[in-house]
Amino acid sequence: MKTDLSVLIVNYNTREYLSNCIESIFLSKADLRLEVIVVDNNSNDNSIELIKSTENKILVIKNDHNLGFSKAVNIGLKKCKGKYVCILNPDTSMKSDCIGGVLKYMDKKEDVGCVSPKIINPNGTLQVSCKRSLPKIRDSFFKLIGIDKIFPDNIFFSRYNLLYLDENKTHQVEVISGACMFFRKKTIDRVGSFDESFFLYGEDIDYCHRMNQLKIKVVYLPNYEITHFKGVSAESRPYQVIFEFHDSMIKYFNKYQNEYFIWKYVKVFIVSIIIIKKYLSYFVHLLKNKIK
Repeated sequence: MKTDLSVLIVNYNTREYLSNCIESIFLSKADLRLEVIVVDNNSNDNSIELIKSTENKILVIKNDHNLGFSKAVNIGLKKCKGKYVCILNPDTSMKSDCIGGVLKYMDKKEDVGCVSPKIINPNGTLQVSCKRSLPKIRDSFFKLIGIDKIFPDNIFFSRYNLLYLDENKTHQVEVISGACMFFRKKTIDRVGSFDESFFLYGEDIDYCHRMNQLKIKVVYLPNYEITHFKGVSAESRPYQVIFEFHDSMIKYFNKYQNEYFIWKYVKVFIVSIIIIKKYLSYFVHLLKNKIK
């Protein structure tokens, strides 16, 4: 029997969020043949034992150490049998109509290779990373120093996260968030594996870059929603997460430096800003912990 959708979740210490995420998948209104694959990066919070105790049938792949997000995704993709594949963060919860709605849209729009639903924060606000442009040096600089938030409606300053686009309208975009990505299996077969040099963060931008190179259409579809409790997994390793977040931008521009001719001229300047911002983030985190 053919599988309609494979949902692939990479887990690391998310416990109750993971079980809630899986429950939201199986509570979907869609009449589909589903498979859920969880690749666990050696969690130590009993999150895998918790989901094994549920009645839902889930394939669990347990790594003996933390391999990072991209490598874990690639392990899971080898097991996916669905016509469609959804890569989903464990700290998310899907609205009941999300899966069915997105797949119906993709069934109708055969030229669309990848879709993101509207991703919202727990307070109902938009998580802006679910519709983005491919980062240019200028756009990344504006984001780094926060100018994009000062002028969110200005196309010149807020292009990185496309803040000027109506969040309630469907748009073809260049980049969507790795928190929830619906692919045709054919798209993954064409683009290939995730780049494992991105341990955490940046892998979604890189994959979208490669889809854009192949002229695969990527769409932001706000008719359907998921909630993302962002940063749950990061709580157990905050300093590594801060490091990987800032390092991923440098990795990205180094990888595509031939497409960003100005990179070699501004690399030292941009990297210096990233390093300063990274250490400021370390300091802020330390300060917050002392205040608690």
